[in-house]
Amino acid sequence: MKDHEKSKEQLVEEMSDLRLQNASLRQSITDGMLSGLVVEESRRYAESIVETVREPLLVLDKDLKIISANRNFYRTFKVLSGETLGCFIYDLGNKQWDIPKLRELLETILPQNTVFDNYEVEHEFADIGRRVMLLNARQIQRVLGKEQIILLAIEDITERKRLEVLLTDSEERFRRLFETASDGIVLLEKSDGKIAHANPATEKMFGYTQNEIIGNKLQDIGVMLNMVDFQTLMLNLDKSGIINYSDVPIKTKSGQLIATDIYLVDRAHLAQCNIRDITERKRAEGEKAKLEEQLLQAYKMEAIGTLAGGIAHDFNNILAAIIGYTEMAIYGDKKESQKKYLQETMKAAERAKYLVRQILSFSRQDSHEIKPLDFKVLLNESVKFLRASIPTTVEIRQHFTDESCNIMADPTQMHQVIMNLFTNAAHAMKQAGGVLSTELSIIELSKGEIPLHPDLQQGYYVKLTVSDTGHGIDPVNILRIFDPFFTTKTQDEGTGLGLSVVYGIVKSHGGAIHVYSEPGKGTSFNIYLPRIICEEAVNKSVSETVIGGAESILFVDDEPALVDIGTSLLTSLGYKVTGTTSSIEALLLFQAAPADFDLLVTDMTLPKMSGIDLSRKILKIRSDIPIVLCSGIRDSDTEEQVKSLGIRAYCMKPLTRKDLSRVIRETLDARDFEIYKG
Repeated sequence: MKDHEKSKEQLVEEMSDLRLQNASLRQSITDGMLSGLVVEESRRYAESIVETVREPLLVLDKDLKIISANRNFYRTFKVLSGETLGCFIYDLGNKQWDIPKLRELLETILPQNTVFDNYEVEHEFADIGRRVMLLNARQIQRVLGKEQIILLAIEDITERKRLEVLLTDSEERFRRLFETASDGIVLLEKSDGKIAHANPATEKMFGYTQNEIIGNKLQDIGVMLNMVDFQTLMLNLDKSGIINYSDVPIKTKSGQLIATDIYLVDRAHLAQCNIRDITERKRAEGEKAKLEEQLLQAYKMEAIGTLAGGIAHDFNNILAAIIGYTEMAIYGDKKESQKKYLQETMKAAERAKYLVRQILSFSRQDSHEIKPLDFKVLLNESVKFLRASIPTTVEIRQHFTDESCNIMADPTQMHQVIMNLFTNAAHAMKQAGGVLSTELSIIELSKGEIPLHPDLQQGYYVKLTVSDTGHGIDPVNILRIFDPFFTTKTQDEGTGLGLSVVYGIVKSHGGAIHVYSEPGKGTSFNIYLPRIICEEAVNKSVSETVIGGAESILFVDDEPALVDIGTSLLTSLGYKVTGTTSSIEALLLFQAAPADFDLLVTDMTLPKMSGIDLSRKILKIRSDIPIVLCSGIRDSDTEEQVKSLGIRAYCMKPLTRKDLSRVIRETLDARDFEIYKG
């Protein structure tokens, strides 16, 4: 019985031990399952990190065989997993990485050290060619294992290396350009505008050494550049990339002034300042402009020479009429006839006055005056003017439209155009004679016609056609006729400037000139000038009644006859006139009794003291005295000068009784400056 019970106790104890063993086993199984879950989770986490790495990444075992690779590796090097996994690192790309240093790093150094960084290597791949790579390695212990694995990150730096080479080459090229450039180049600090670098050309241009230039500002080395605030300038440079300054004066170390063009260029942290010396160019341009002015003036004088015959013819006719009618008035018997003769003499004198003004207008050298102009009237006058200088074997035919032919133009320049075309046409017919035809018409260029006239715009034009029946122009020369100095005439017949001047004038007025010619059949020039629509000028009749006055006038002219005429005319109108031929005497008379005179009338050109100087001295004595200054030559510079002095009126001689009385009355009554052409 006791044996049985003892046996039972042993059984219970054994069963208890068994339960403990089962529990322990279950715990071990549970722990193992949990560890497996942790390992799996860790593996997935590690793989996700590997896949998100930007660079290609390889996992190598201790024998340097590839265990795995991320997708960026396959994408970059164009290889398949079957060609990679289990392969030695040296067998990538179907060619061994036969680089002793790499082998040493991987096989010897890496097992002993956990890392190596930024090892540069080149490798030839089958599909993508030679690449330059940067290798970074890490040796780590695998999870739940004692074996070591190697993580190898590969960065493809092929493009970076290429850009570095290009940058190095670019910097070298810039350095060579910087050192050898003929223009001055300085690099400015954007923060304060101080010069950081300067090339040898800058030293030569400014006369300063490198040490004297570096650290200074542009203004410190003589650049007279009126810049805005430097920081504002840099902001503008950042926006635009380049800023230009033209004709900037620079005072060199020696004190010499030079002219420059300056270009500021944005260069990241610096501002590049290119400085070009344009002193010689400006001097050459000035000399060229002066030469052109002289040539054009010479051409004008040549033109005046061409017209000399016509001028002499007209003037002789005018003088003949004046002399003839004056003699008839002197020696005639009837008083009625004398008045008629004197009236005709007066008409001839008016013609002479107008002729002189035409000559002065044509030959003057002042700036051109663009104003509304009736081209038909101008052409009529010009044809009359030119008729005497054209051979009688040349017949002139005219056909003018009835429509208004108003243009915006300078009358003097239009005279030049007409004169050139007429004299050229006459020259072409001087041997055998012929017909010179001139036609004036109005044309409208529609949008569809513009391609036929590419140098014109849509609208209305005054068209002038000048044709001749002469020898025509050789096709070889037709394209050159507007070139300066090109001429088929002999040296004593012309300079070759005529048609080039015509071309320039027409183009400057917004027009165009076309030529058509056939050898042996003549030539036609067609000129198109933009038409303007304006009210027709109304010729207001000036009353023949002359208004006088009772004021006291001091009349000065160095011609005794003109003093006599002026004194007599003005006295007959009721004025009290004191006349003299001496500006010195006039000044003394005025100084003696300045309050006795209400007006001064003086010629501009007087001996010993000019009319302007006399006016200046008299105005110092009495600033409110009205003054009329008379001159035989109109000059815009003189007009401005007399206006600034306070002279009330400036008029052209000769003046008729009607003109003189009007000028004096209006000057006495008005306070504003006036120019009377007479």
